[in-house]
Amino acid sequence: MNKKPKKGLFIRFNSITIIAVYFLILVGGIVRSTGSGMGCPDWPKCFGSYIPPTSEADLPDDYQDQYAEKRIQKNEKLAQLVKSLGFSGLARDIRKGKNVTETHSFNFARTWTEYINRLIGVVVGFLIIICTVLSYSFIHSKKSIFFLSLAALALVIFQGWIGSIVVSTNLLPGMITFHMILAIGLIALLLQVRVKAAAADVEGLLSYKPYKVRRLLIICMLLFFAQIVMGTQVREAIDSIAYILGEDQRYAWIENLGIIFYMHRSYSLLLLAIHIYLIYRLTKSIQDFSTSKYLVWGLVSLVVLEIFTGVVLAYFAMPYFIQPVHLLLALMIFGIQYFLYLIIKDKEESTQELSNG
Repeated sequence: MNKKPKKGLFIRFNSITIIAVYFLILVGGIVRSTGSGMGCPDWPKCFGSYIPPTSEADLPDDYQDQYAEKRIQKNEKLAQLVKSLGFSGLARDIRKGKNVTETHSFNFARTWTEYINRLIGVVVGFLIIICTVLSYSFIHSKKSIFFLSLAALALVIFQGWIGSIVVSTNLLPGMITFHMILAIGLIALLLQVRVKAAAADVEGLLSYKPYKVRRLLIICMLLFFAQIVMGTQVREAIDSIAYILGEDQRYAWIENLGIIFYMHRSYSLLLLAIHIYLIYRLTKSIQDFSTSKYLVWGLVSLVVLEIFTGVVLAYFAMPYFIQPVHLLLALMIFGIQYFLYLIIKDKEESTQELSNG
């Protein structure tokens, strides 16, 4: 006799995990905005210990050179692996990147900011392990839930490895963007698991008249995904400019950005227009608007807030506290888009099965 899936418990842990991932993204944004990415010059330990020091006096005199040398050795092994896979250009960047051999002095605030970020990452990892274990109870009823949960676990492990490369290469441009793309993939997997596990619960959120909004949602997701990637590249460009100009010239960072910034800024107007149209189509497609208005209006509100925070960043010298919020809002928008898409897809497939039956 098959055991009944622990649906309620699994959904609760899935929800907690999704929230924890978003919180980790927020903290990661704080790490970036405060320049704490190299607060711990090694990985997975921090200054050679699982609990970092509180003072530079606790470290040996030549600690900067020691950790720089360890990174160089690790990068050489990584470069050889990457080159063997056919990525000679990336291997060269790993070996000869302008910041790869840079040394880093101990800074209490930056070290502990990065350390807390890593601790939260460990918590997320354990939550996903728990979700994977619980998902096994669906193996006989909905196998896809187990395999998607297993894929999420594999992605987190891979994400951790990429995180170690980000540290060893001293925030190599391109690696940070890839790190962000993996985070988006993790959110997508967790949301897909949620919809499959709670299909009966989410079905009533949206009741559709025969309007085609699924394709429009796909277009919105693709366009917004491109905007997120572009924004990450803007952030990488800012890191390079900040390294050259320094904090004293913070007000001049934006004006020294290239065309990628202006593309990112102008592109937001297109996104606003298409999302307004999406909201119009969704409101026309929903019979019982009271049960889904929070998703629909939440989406348009987040898009407006995202543009507003972008304006603040551009015209007020990139305030520290706005940068992580801007990133978090972007991924929340993507999450709602994908959640709506999954519900619509599930609804359409259920309707087709009934009509075929």
